[in-house]
Amino acid sequence: AAIPFWAMNSLGPSRRSWSTLTQDQSATFANGKTRAGCEARPSNLSRQYKAQSGIFPSRKLQLRHLPLFVFSMVTFLYFVIIYIHIGGQNSRASMVRTPVTKATSIEKAHGESLELVHVVQTRFMQHQPVLLQLGQARLDLFETFCLPSMKSQTNKEFLWIIRTDPDLHPSLLSKLISLLRNNQNYILLGSNYNPEGFGRAESDSFGQFLRADSKSPDMSARVLSGNITLVQEAFEKSNEGAILLETRLDADDGLHRDFVKTVQYEARHLKVDGSGLWRIWCINYNIEWHPLNPFPASSEINSTHHEGYLVMYSDPNICVTPGLTFGYGHDAARSSIGARLRHDQITRKITPCTADSKNNTAKAPSKAINVGCFSRLSKLSPGAIRSRTATSAGMDNVITGNESFDQNNKLKIIEKHPNKGLLEKFNKQYFAQDKLWSGLRILFMVSRDQAKTTRHFIVGNMQQIAEDNLKGQCTPGHSCKNGTQSVLKSVSSYLGDE
Repeated sequence: AAIPFWAMNSLGPSRRSWSTLTQDQSATFANGKTRAGCEARPSNLSRQYKAQSGIFPSRKLQLRHLPLFVFSMVTFLYFVIIYIHIGGQNSRASMVRTPVTKATSIEKAHGESLELVHVVQTRFMQHQPVLLQLGQARLDLFETFCLPSMKSQTNKEFLWIIRTDPDLHPSLLSKLISLLRNNQNYILLGSNYNPEGFGRAESDSFGQFLRADSKSPDMSARVLSGNITLVQEAFEKSNEGAILLETRLDADDGLHRDFVKTVQYEARHLKVDGSGLWRIWCINYNIEWHPLNPFPASSEINSTHHEGYLVMYSDPNICVTPGLTFGYGHDAARSSIGARLRHDQITRKITPCTADSKNNTAKAPSKAINVGCFSRLSKLSPGAIRSRTATSAGMDNVITGNESFDQNNKLKIIEKHPNKGLLEKFNKQYFAQDKLWSGLRILFMVSRDQAKTTRHFIVGNMQQIAEDNLKGQCTPGHSCKNGTQSVLKSVSSYLGDE
């Protein structure tokens, strides 16, 4: 029986398998049928006819057109490459959507069809541009904890504005720009100016927001990375009355992957049709990363963990900086909250909210969340990761390695606490490090191997890092606390004597 010529290629059965087919089996593969039920091979005469008629081009005809085809393809690829390098970037930027979330169906049902603008603000090495050991350590912490947690956010509708010193050392700046590349809503500004109330401050304009320094109103910040058009559009939306969320995040800390989604959900369910309404959110539980062992020494707790140590921690007396969020209703100005507040002042100066956010649902819209108060995001546990190292501005809870000095550390004091059950619970965390690291990877996308590399640099250069941090303590915008300076001096002198 004749075999269809189109079935003789490498994708079909081999010649041997075809020879075993019966006439009936061969017939099932054929479109046109011969006496045996299969399509016949084209004869030389039919090939010649099809070649002459253009239906079945001859090999000569194909080769004759090959140079023209190759030239056309090369020309086409050339113009594609030109487009990508010249016009592609601007075209892609113009297509990026401003991260402003629309009103939910619940809000629309209650006449609250307001948009929401969410801005996360981070500072990096402001007024400390040439402290290289400190800068490199903070950059490693940023890459290890801060950046992966922001990239893993389940809700991407936010702007992340990072401000660094305009004169930041080139070695640090180039690495920072490289880390943020290809993220249009991550905006890096060369600026030492830190305004609050994105579009809500009195007499605030976008030009003022983009100042390079508070003392130089006519000098604009350099846009080092990201799409500044997105920031301007969001600024205008906030100014026009969108709900505004402004979150603080230190460059060495990170946020739970559901942080943005959770705080936006709660803000969406505020009753925002009143005058000057606002609310503050704080993280409830956080997890701390320590390069040196914070657990009390014992025969069982004596091994070195090269990736560092994790500790679940909560202080009810303060609102930690990572995740601290100020929310403004549609007509609330920055001044409605009052003077600028440090994170450790909020629990003393602001009334805690009394209503649970679960009460404000579609089924019970009348039971709105309290406003003019602060609440904790208890659904996120832990809600933030905080690195406690010699790079820290406050040095609170930081283990220095100097035992005589560390004995007054809050974590070390637990060893002397009369409640032995508290010490037992604390020590259990030492034996649960694998579980804590696994949770950190899932909730914050933090790599254990990356943490190991970061710890190696920080521990190996701790004296120089502490000395740099001490130099930068009293620069503009930094706390200049006597207690912090005392800790840093202790680290520097202790390690210097070794």
